Amino acid sequence: MKLRPAHAIIAVMAAVITLLSWALVYYSRDELGTQAEKHDEQIKAVSAARVEGGRPVLRLSAQSQKAAGITLQALKSARREAAFEVYGMVANLQPLAELRGRYLAATAESKAARATLAAAQSEYRRMEMLFRDDRNVSEQAMKSAEGRYRAERARQAAADQAAASIRDAIRGAWGESITGWATNPDSQAMRSLLQQSTFLVQLVFPYEFPRATLRGKVAVAPAMARENLQPASFVADSPQIDPAFPGETYFYLVNGGGLRAGMRVAARIRMDGAPVSGVIVPSAAVVWHAGKAWAYVKNDEQSFARHEVSVTDEMEGGWFNATGFEDDDEVVVSGAQLLLSEELKYQIRNENED
Repeated sequence: MKLRPAHAIIAVMAAVITLLSWALVYYSRDELGTQAEKHDEQIKAVSAARVEGGRPVLRLSAQSQKAAGITLQALKSARREAAFEVYGMVANLQPLAELRGRYLAATAESKAARATLAAAQSEYRRMEMLFRDDRNVSEQAMKSAEGRYRAERARQAAADQAAASIRDAIRGAWGESITGWATNPDSQAMRSLLQQSTFLVQLVFPYEFPRATLRGKVAVAPAMARENLQPASFVADSPQIDPAFPGETYFYLVNGGGLRAGMRVAARIRMDGAPVSGVIVPSAAVVWHAGKAWAYVKNDEQSFARHEVSVTDEMEGGWFNATGFEDDDEVVVSGAQLLLSEELKYQIRNENED
């Protein structure tokens, strides 16, 4: 009888806890449902992508732009000297160095064989004269001297042929000018290349490129660091091809560091003519998709068009583009990656609905 009040209190507390738990679940369910509905409405209202004139265009409400932190920057006009850009590679000189070593060894062997041949020839002539002069030496001694002479002459001819074959191999791979460097043991140009104080670069030019321009003003830089331009001087035609680029190949000599064997390079060739007008697309505006550079240009208050950006001519603060943009264009410099993601999501969503 004394435990009944405690039992009653426990029962009341259990009922209260049950009621509170039920209320929490009920109201949480309503709140989650409301948020889901709002989220669905937000997604549907965020953007719409389409293609206008062959160019992807994304529509975004002012509220969505603010939420995404979209900021714009007007393009700056710029002028560049008339120039053309080509690509190439820093030559790997190890095969050339190996051929050079073999050639110098072969020529040394040829010189030694020539000296031995001269001695053998002199001995043979002396023995022959003695034999004819009342047989002062035996015929056997004379014929032995003749055999040595003929053997040394054959060895000297083989050494000359070996050196000539190596020279032909160098010429076939590197051309006549560089062959002259490689086969000259005192060549300062070859010594600089082997010491890596200068670098040999092979550039690829379009087939229709005027040959008179090849010896003009050329500057070379690593393809991934185009601001590090170094002057280059024309050397000769290259017998080698570049499997990455079609066109005619030429060798250039570059002074200075920053290059490595096998490194891809970009070269800027100055052309005769008036300067070219264009704009600078800021680096912050560039996004990458499908291996290309893009920037979003403002069409109107709620739409942005994706334009391809040429990244072949880097300037301070961005990329020079002579076409594709207007002087009064505004590009997205903050939030461009979000626009691209939203555009791609919209495309995927439409494909799934189809």
